[in-house]
Amino acid sequence: MNSLPSGAFSRRSLLGLGLGSASLLLGACASPDMNSHSASHNALRSAPPVQIPGSHQLDMRDAASGLVWRIFVQVPDAPAPAGGYPVLYLLDGNASFVTAAQIARNTGNRPAALRKDPLLVVGIGYPIDGAMDQEARKRDYTPPPATEAGTGGAEVFLDFIEKQLQPAVRAAWSIDPARQTLFGHSLGGLLTVHALVTRNPLFSRYAAASPSLWWNSAQELQTIEQWIAKGAPTTSGNVQLQLRVGSRERAKRNETDPARAAKAAERRMNEHVETLAERLTALKRPQLQVDFKELQGADHGGTLAPSLIEAITLAQAREERE
Repeated sequence: MNSLPSGAFSRRSLLGLGLGSASLLLGACASPDMNSHSASHNALRSAPPVQIPGSHQLDMRDAASGLVWRIFVQVPDAPAPAGGYPVLYLLDGNASFVTAAQIARNTGNRPAALRKDPLLVVGIGYPIDGAMDQEARKRDYTPPPATEAGTGGAEVFLDFIEKQLQPAVRAAWSIDPARQTLFGHSLGGLLTVHALVTRNPLFSRYAAASPSLWWNSAQELQTIEQWIAKGAPTTSGNVQLQLRVGSRERAKRNETDPARAAKAAERRMNEHVETLAERLTALKRPQLQVDFKELQGADHGGTLAPSLIEAITLAQAREERE
């Protein structure tokens, strides 16, 4: 075999050929242990970002408030069912969209007999590189009145979803209006419960993971009681609420961290979520279905992933009366 002329390929040209080609050429030009690992790691470091097939990203400016939200969309490979795609809307989209999008795609690879309807996933996030914009989410996910500067903007945020985001999604894809699900964790869970109580026509299914019902001295529990006093109306027909909380979010008598113990005792996370589930279940309204579960061994952050998986199942489920 003829040898390659010395200096025929620069390292930059090798990287341009891609990892596989570069490895072969380096093997021909150098000894086995010379630069092979270097070429590989350089090629990896210069490779393009990972992309999820069928995904879209757009920064949308709210015409009313001037605020900007980053919208992520995962479109299924399969065509929409006869009634349209079920849609899962995710709060904290920067942190949760990729996970949800890939899980939703994976369900399309199951055997036909076990395959659920393809799910359209819409993440609502912020124009940042990080996972969460803490100040913006505190603004958007907390109901009024404002308890401090930069809070209490839930109604502005829900207006954006109702008047701009949902119409845009409906115009772009065929969707099932009876299977619209909202998922939120922590403060996002608080916003999810608030949307159920104040704007349940926007969605038919709500999944709240570790909702921060303690916010503003548990004000949302008072809002819920007012809603119940009106008969807990569900103007969009059948409504489902999925509530999840971690067993390790409960205040412990033997907690060794005083600050952690004080926070848990003040927030009473599990107690508030249990109370909400009990109050709504006691209504015995067929149009309002409540599914409550305490996730064993999960702390506050640990409830996000398992709750998200269950929210995807909820979003894809077909109507029982179909």
